[in-house]
Amino acid sequence: LVLANMLMKSDVAPFGAQESKPYKNDPQILAMTNLVFAYQSNDIKQFEKILKANKSSIMGDPFIREYIQDLLKNIRTEVLIRLIRPYTCIRIPYISKELNIPESDVETLLVSCILDQNVMGRIDQVKQLLVLDREE
Repeated sequence: LVLANMLMKSDVAPFGAQESKPYKNDPQILAMTNLVFAYQSNDIKQFEKILKANKSSIMGDPFIREYIQDLLKNIRTEVLIRLIRPYTCIRIPYISKELNIPESDVETLLVSCILDQNVMGRIDQVKQLLVLDREE
């Protein structure tokens, strides 16, 4: 349920239901609750911190482990789009630093966003820039 909520980018609190209240203080449930909150807030640093701190309980679940890369891509995409919004040109190393991922992963994410038309622009690999197309 929690994973489905995050993958669907839902704002519904998965632990808000009366049936789930007794479990909300369980360490594994608490880790997932915090993960959902960080995900819904697009707080990539907190999301990764929670993942690292609760690696065994979260990554120990084979179902969650299968989809964690999709969750990371979703949150990185949201943070990327919010980060580049005010710019017409932005350096890829800066994006890399903000997303806390290697520059090659930033380029892969940017290519995916450009192909999906979430980002309108082009990558200048020589100058390591993302040049955004803006409507005049």
